[in-house]
Amino acid sequence: MKTPISRRNLLAASLIAMAASAHAQERRPRGMEPAERIDDPRASYFDIGPAQKPWRIFMGLPAAPPPAQGYSAIVALDGNATFPILWHLREEIAPNAPVAVVGIGYPVKTRFDPLRRWYDLTSPGKKPVPPQPDLRGPGERPTGGQDAFLDMIETTLLPELARRELINPQDLTLFGHSLGGLFVLHALFTRPRLFARHVAADPSTWWNAGEPLREARAFRGGILAAGGRLDPPAPVLIANSGRQPETPSQPPAILAALSGIPGLNLIHRPYPDESHGSLIRPAARDALLLHLGRPQEQGE
Repeated sequence: MKTPISRRNLLAASLIAMAASAHAQERRPRGMEPAERIDDPRASYFDIGPAQKPWRIFMGLPAAPPPAQGYSAIVALDGNATFPILWHLREEIAPNAPVAVVGIGYPVKTRFDPLRRWYDLTSPGKKPVPPQPDLRGPGERPTGGQDAFLDMIETTLLPELARRELINPQDLTLFGHSLGGLFVLHALFTRPRLFARHVAADPSTWWNAGEPLREARAFRGGILAAGGRLDPPAPVLIANSGRQPETPSQPPAILAALSGIPGLNLIHRPYPDESHGSLIRPAARDALLLHLGRPQEQGE
């Protein structure tokens, strides 16, 4: 004989289940939440690279037909997390623009794959030069795949995108956050013609005791030695959250390293009310506006 469940017992069971779910979410590491899935016929994905360790490429086509030269595109790192954000932003801000959204991610169900991203987005890790307090590090995760990852993008992914969806390789914006921002700067410094625009949100310029700053100085020296001007001109947008070592009266050192380079249009977007994690969406909005030629419109 079944015992009827009282309304009080049912309510208590529901509260216990809710508390257990909240507790599980609290214990879940940041960034390991389930990634949003875009359910739309214009959104798809495919895997590329070695079968045992592929990259998952998220592709979001616009409603507009492709121009004769192909769609322009925003290429976003950490695609499991950033592709849905950019998809919604494009549909909200410019639903009729011929702009494709491409996310480079991994075949996982979470927003990030910490092991893979630490390898793909960094140069070989070196012991920090003291003092370097409170710097996050890879721990036991391998690092150093930055150039191999950039090679894959240039020689495998971009040709495949052009073959599949008529992407214009001359009209691409690269967007990355945190370690992704570190990678964006490295792409700018080493292959400045691969992307037409670069957007780095809270780039990890502390990596290897300020390695991006040293790369920036070498980049400046190379431009000056080669004629004194970046050609073709390149917009570079750097967004920073409020919880950074620098303050509004003390801008990030990377800005000083890049300021005044002829042909480099440097744009800084400070977000004093955003945290490192919450910066992703407003910075993605800035990336879309820059791509659309509307960088004067401040992000959210």
